Formats: sequence, structure tokens, C-alpha cells
Amino acid sequence: MMLAFPRKMNQCVRMYADNYLHDTRIKPQYLLLISLIGNSDGISQKEINEDIPFDKSYISTMVRELIELGFVYNDSSGKLHSLHLTDQGKDIYAMSRMMFDLLDRSLFEVLTDEEKDQLASIMKKLDARTAELVSDFSKNS
Repeated sequence: MMLAFPRKMNQCVRMYADNYLHDTRIKPQYLLLISLIGNSDGISQKEINEDIPFDKSYISTMVRELIELGFVYNDSSGKLHSLHLTDQGKDIYAMSRMMFDLLDRSLFEVLTDEEKDQLASIMKKLDARTAELVSDFSKNS
């Protein structure tokens, strides 16, 4: 179940986003980047790469596409990439937050508040343990 869940969750998010965005030129994968940039104004592509499971070239391609669409601009100096949302990007960010809120409500409506708290606690523990394992394996490699 642990291995299948991320794939199922990704499929659910993509289907939800496709349905929500069907009349726009926005690809579902853009929403993750727009959310990250909206939450961390001035984030670099390297920092984005640390937060999401896409390779560097794919992130670079998506950032370039978002710039071309007018949702993001890069205020870079040298090798530092400082990404910001344009006004149009901020509108998409607000829309994506509403969509993610609706998805959260739909997904978690089957859980009680106590179960939600327990799930959050379990996920924090699993995240911390995963970080420890990655660190251990990295040291041994």
C-alpha cells in the first residue's frame, strides 16, 4: 500500500486538476510549481528541485514554460534564480489554493478530526524516518 498510494494520490490530483482546469492553458503539473513559488517568493530552481520529485531538466522546462505563459518571472543575478509570480501567476496561485482546498475536503471527508490528527502525526513520523534512511544511505554510498 505504501508504494501504490503515492501513484494513486498523484492520479487523483491530476484528474481533479484536469477537471478543474479543463478550459485553461494550465497543465496540472504547473500548479505544484506555482504553489511552491507562491508560498516561497524568490525561490530558486534548485530549491524547487529539493521540494518536488521531478528532475532538474523537467523543472527547468516547466519554469521556462511558466515564464513564457506570463505566470512567473525570474529576477536572477548570476547563477541565482529568484522566481516570483506575476499578477496573472498570483491569480492562478489563488485559484490553485481553492482547488487544493476542495480536493482536501473531498479526500479527507471520510476521516474524523481525531483520525486527521493521527494521520498528520503518523505522516510526520514517516517523513522524519524517511529523511533518516536517506541520510544513512547517502553516507554509505
